[in-house]
Amino acid sequence: MESAEPSNFSPTYYWDYFQYVLRYVDKHYKNLLNPSESEFISSFQSLSFSGQCLYLRLSGRSVTWFNRSQLKYAEIDSLDLVIEELISKGFVGEYDATVFTPAVLQVLTKHACVNLIKDISTSKESFKALSKQALVDLLVGQPLSQSFQTSDWIKPLQLEMYHFCSFLFFGSKNRDLKEFVVRDLGHRQYVEVAEDDFQPYFTTRKEIDDKWQLSLWREWFYEQQDQLDPGHLKASLFESIIPMAHDLSELAIPAYERLLFQVGRFLERQNYLPDALEVFELAGSAQALERRVRILAKLKRIDEAIQWAEFGQLHVENPTELHFFQDFLARQASKKQVKQVTGRLKKAAKIEIDGSYQGSVEQGLIDYYAEQGYYSVFSENGVWKNILGLLTWELIFTDRSVGFHHPFQYAPTIDFTQVNPERFSELMDLLHDRSQVLAHMRSVAEQHQGVINPLVDWVYFNWELIERVLECVEVNALQQVLTLMWSRLSTHAKGFPDLFIKRGDEYAFVEVKSPNDHLSAIQHFWHDSFAELGIPVSLIRVVWK
Repeated sequence: MESAEPSNFSPTYYWDYFQYVLRYVDKHYKNLLNPSESEFISSFQSLSFSGQCLYLRLSGRSVTWFNRSQLKYAEIDSLDLVIEELISKGFVGEYDATVFTPAVLQVLTKHACVNLIKDISTSKESFKALSKQALVDLLVGQPLSQSFQTSDWIKPLQLEMYHFCSFLFFGSKNRDLKEFVVRDLGHRQYVEVAEDDFQPYFTTRKEIDDKWQLSLWREWFYEQQDQLDPGHLKASLFESIIPMAHDLSELAIPAYERLLFQVGRFLERQNYLPDALEVFELAGSAQALERRVRILAKLKRIDEAIQWAEFGQLHVENPTELHFFQDFLARQASKKQVKQVTGRLKKAAKIEIDGSYQGSVEQGLIDYYAEQGYYSVFSENGVWKNILGLLTWELIFTDRSVGFHHPFQYAPTIDFTQVNPERFSELMDLLHDRSQVLAHMRSVAEQHQGVINPLVDWVYFNWELIERVLECVEVNALQQVLTLMWSRLSTHAKGFPDLFIKRGDEYAFVEVKSPNDHLSAIQHFWHDSFAELGIPVSLIRVVWK
């Protein structure tokens, strides 16, 4: 929480937030904590109020070291006494290295680094022309100078325990107390759920340990990957993470799969192809299977690549990967075979627009159609998701005592598409009466304006576009598109054509491609689906004037 102080907030708003987190942890996880975790919480609560506030101030920052003379917080009196309390209770430590370390040097100004070099160097040259990083590189590992007083520098301790509390609250290490600030500033509105209705994300200690271990290793990987030797990375993965697979808790499996894919892609990009292949072979995702086939082909192991592509064609539903497997097998059957998306692009109609639209090709075509007398607007995924999101709002948030773990969720962690199939059919039937369905959607929008919904995009909400689409697209086709989206939200809620155009009784959805752009598999899928459903759709290749 390093941003400017929010106005009109309590001076100790951050303390209020952390106490909320601790109440949650105490209520839901008290019996799952180990002794050191329980001790951290009880020791923190035993600190003076000022001590708690200062510890949270320091722990919420991204820097490691703080100059105690520069700490100034209006809500904390007698800072020196508070610092001594935190030191004595093991929540703050003083600088104890005998040499300069990168963490403390990064906090210093360039001017301070120049002065430190002057203290320890016998050279007559000026160091002012050097960059801050060059100065840091010169100082790292050098003995401390007399002007650097170790007692002036402090850092918060037990940070892993501090972050662990937030991890238990959010169920993830990727979120923190800034979520409270963003909400309370009004930048995000979440559906309201009573505090008593929140359910713990974790139900066993095994789930906690598995997800925490994966989170820590992933954090290390992202922080160190630019300096990591790919061989060392793979060795660490196989030593620390892969052994978890044999009894990994179900809750942690998605995080485990994502991690394998991310490491595999890193190794692949570093051209460590056999190592990447070995990682992808252990993953169960369709994405990993696609990379596996690609690498096998690069390694000239074509028979194996074909075998796994055939497996993917039979068992994968995601249109992006499925399209890849189909195309790969077709190309192997005939080396002259052109990818389906490439063939479609070659047949696309071409329209010339001014080169000034480079970088905003969709706007260029919108203006082109407008000059031809069309109503022309950017639609892409937004209009379809907004229609579906407003229609199904009650199904997504029908029961707020199930699937909600904290107040910052976009949606419950349940398969809400299966909550009430009969009601979903009733909502789809509303589409037969355009005035009724619009009245229903407007009522939902007015009641929940601005509240986060995983489908509704309030920023680009366009009632005129929604009304025109509902008016133009035949009801059966609308129902089939929305039903397919609803049944496969993770893969089919994207890839829709860029534009919607209408002139008189004529309308169409238009996919726009610049000269060097490519058609994705999911775009190809929706292009075919629209055509089969009788929804006018066209693919336009822009040519610059």
